[in-house]
Amino acid sequence: MINSLSDITLAESGLKSINICTTGQVQFLKRVDSKFIISAKWAQDKLIEHIKNNYYIVENNSILFPLYTSIYYDTEKLDMYLQHHNNRPKRYKVRTREYHASGDFFLEVKFRNHAGETLKKRIQPNAEDITENILSNFIDNNTPYRFKTLQKVLETRFNRITLVSMLFNERVTLDFNISLKDIQNQKSILLNDICIVESKRDKYNKTSVIMDFLKQAGYRKRGFSKYAIGCALLNQHVKTNNFKPTINHLNKIRNENNVVLT
Repeated sequence: MINSLSDITLAESGLKSINICTTGQVQFLKRVDSKFIISAKWAQDKLIEHIKNNYYIVENNSILFPLYTSIYYDTEKLDMYLQHHNNRPKRYKVRTREYHASGDFFLEVKFRNHAGETLKKRIQPNAEDITENILSNFIDNNTPYRFKTLQKVLETRFNRITLVSMLFNERVTLDFNISLKDIQNQKSILLNDICIVESKRDKYNKTSVIMDFLKQAGYRKRGFSKYAIGCALLNQHVKTNNFKPTINHLNKIRNENNVVLT
């Protein structure tokens, strides 16, 4: 699948400042995101072959298909989930993320503003030495929530291909083997039939070979949050009405393999 792509190192790609931060450094990342939910098989058989002459694949410590793990925090009543479900223009996510290829570990706050832009602020504590005080200070200072009111809610695991346009004006990620686990009730689900494609670019950049090809193939931009969909699929006590179109789209893809989400 990925052998047909020309590889480039993280440093050569210009993405080092996005993926790797100096210890203790805090960053805001401002971008416009476009997501597509597509068939994992089609992504492997068609998409990558079509775009191989327009994008580099980024390798991290010689790994082209690294594993990512995230833990999402929310209130007992899942206020952050409900903000997303109710389509609030301003909303937050709080998570830790581990990059297994490099061993990097981040504590992150993602904030979506009225303009639809995503602002990400994060620090890089030592995963083994992270303390409640570190968590509390960062979250209390960068969100309207208090850390003491939050709990671990969802774990996500997935493998990611990272692409960089040969014009160096776009970053694209393709997420495969998505595993979602509700930490509170220990239920889990594997979405290995789908691939989440996300284009990240400056809002003034309108050029994207991969987005044009997806649209030509009949795919359309569709919001997808691993955290929100994980909660909707695995927690029977939460509102899910506004995520039904996304779940139906997942079912349409997964029906090819006779797997239906309920």
